[in-house]
Amino acid sequence: MIESITLCFNEIFKMHYQRVYYTAFRIVKDHGLAEDVLQEAFLKAYDRLEEVESERKLGSWLSTIATRKSIDQLRRQKKVTLFHTEGVLMNQIDSDCNVEEDCEILFLEESVKRKILMLSPRLRVVMKLHYYDHLKENEIAQELLLSPGAVKSRLHRGRTALRMKLSDELGRNYSA
Repeated sequence: MIESITLCFNEIFKMHYQRVYYTAFRIVKDHGLAEDVLQEAFLKAYDRLEEVESERKLGSWLSTIATRKSIDQLRRQKKVTLFHTEGVLMNQIDSDCNVEEDCEILFLEESVKRKILMLSPRLRVVMKLHYYDHLKENEIAQELLLSPGAVKSRLHRGRTALRMKLSDELGRNYSA
């Protein structure tokens, strides 16, 4: 009996994997988080498979689970800060923000990403590993085969260069 349920569920997974994944991805906008949501959604579906009334409703039922799990995932990460530069917080998700503040945050985030791409490759890779992959200085040093001092130095130079590039852009935008 359990083997037949597992085989049946494997078929359900294969049929609906992409739909559930893209439902989650549209909400969380991150491949890793979408995979987590996918896993949580299918675990919940496996536990409650007997509640499905008809096979035709299975896809929409799974999408509903994925949508709710995605929203839960965003709530858990509500106050996540992806980038912090000496007191300047970027990409801070806050449900109390209004639309104008959200747009400003998105603009600033895109500006930071563009400015990071303008950094030299040596600085850019260290900045990305530290701020986007959340690696510690020692982990970056091991990954790039550098000394921890070299990583600290590159992070400092990257922050300084980024601060200058951003202040130039922000000065131009607010003076116009």
